[in-house]
Amino acid sequence: MEQSAPGRPPATEEELAFVEEAAISLERQGLFRMAGRVLAWLLICDPVEQTAGDLVEVLRASKGSVSAATRFLVPSGMVEKISRPGERRDYYRIKEGVWPVLAKSQAEHYQSFVDITEQGLRILRDAPAHRKERLRTMHDFYAWLAKEMPVLWKRWEEEQGARGTGRS
Repeated sequence: MEQSAPGRPPATEEELAFVEEAAISLERQGLFRMAGRVLAWLLICDPVEQTAGDLVEVLRASKGSVSAATRFLVPSGMVEKISRPGERRDYYRIKEGVWPVLAKSQAEHYQSFVDITEQGLRILRDAPAHRKERLRTMHDFYAWLAKEMPVLWKRWEEEQGARGTGRS
């Protein structure tokens, strides 16, 4: 793995604290800690494109852990790996416009939750109400999300259009 660009200022303790806190939050959502660190750093770094060597240095991490994190983040669609003509190094950056795309792809699963909970409710149609309560709550919640998300997407797109940006 390559070394970072010389003369680049190191991350401040405040930036590293943010990275760690964000990584812990992302870990609670299912991301492994180093992937969370890489993602968090890429959200605040300057320049926006970082080499693997930059990530190793700033995150004070091993090459292997950074490599594992980038191998996870790139296919996930959150981070993209790019190259520059005439350079042998690869760079990583947050993929432009990724957040609405990721949220929208997650929202597509809402209807499948509605469908599966409806199946469960059919199976339990003759069961006592207390037995169906948890499933009914899940069904109602995801049915509400499935109904409301298109409205939220439309509003998001309108607001972004009015601001003249769709940036991540």
